[in-house]
Amino acid sequence: LLQLLALTAMEEPVEFSAEQIRIEKLKVLRAISLPDDLQTNAVRGQYEPGWLAGERAKGYREEDGVDPASTTETYAAVRLGVETRRWAGVPFYLRTGKRLPRRVTEIALVFKRAPHLPFADTDTEELGNNQLVVRVQPDEGVTLKFGSKVPGSVMEVRDVSMDFLYGEQFTESSPEAYERLLLDVLLGDATLFPRNAEVEASWAVIDPLEQFWAGSEPFPYRAGEWGPRAADEMLAAEHRQWRRP
Repeated sequence: LLQLLALTAMEEPVEFSAEQIRIEKLKVLRAISLPDDLQTNAVRGQYEPGWLAGERAKGYREEDGVDPASTTETYAAVRLGVETRRWAGVPFYLRTGKRLPRRVTEIALVFKRAPHLPFADTDTEELGNNQLVVRVQPDEGVTLKFGSKVPGSVMEVRDVSMDFLYGEQFTESSPEAYERLLLDVLLGDATLFPRNAEVEASWAVIDPLEQFWAGSEPFPYRAGEWGPRAADEMLAAEHRQWRRP
């Protein structure tokens, strides 16, 4: 996730080469800041028994080989900042977890609402923020979400989406992640492989979180849910909510 954050927030490299891309990613990783209040802005969870894809799912502590008293997290959500000229003051929300409703990796850029809309409040009740969503897997593509007037004489603006899917536009299928990495090894292309400095900068973000969480109980959530309630409350405190993939 930190690699995806770095790719999202990095400046345009001087050239499209492994060295220049790594330089720009490292600048982002070194500029990441943790929130002052980790109690509110960092949540970890552990799944309990629930239902997933119509089948009964065990809780993490009921899995084979797992300590019945384990406090290992299976979910994490955190609010980070990137202290650069471009991104200062912009929150970055990262979340990942196991036993969620579906397997998905995506990057969602949520734009600020316009400071003034020349419409009545009732005209835009169903209008949200514009969004640019990059779907990394499994359905590789891009979605642009914006407001559009509903056809008719009545003024009503609601959200619509424009979708681009690689699978629909190209006959060639994208290689699996490890297929791409193995090919890059054979070609000597190091673009997707982080250097030691990137790994160390990433751990400089993770280590304080691990220390803060040490000895505490993770928040419970049922298998088949999108995480613990505390993660929703973390965003609700800033009048935001998680995007449903």
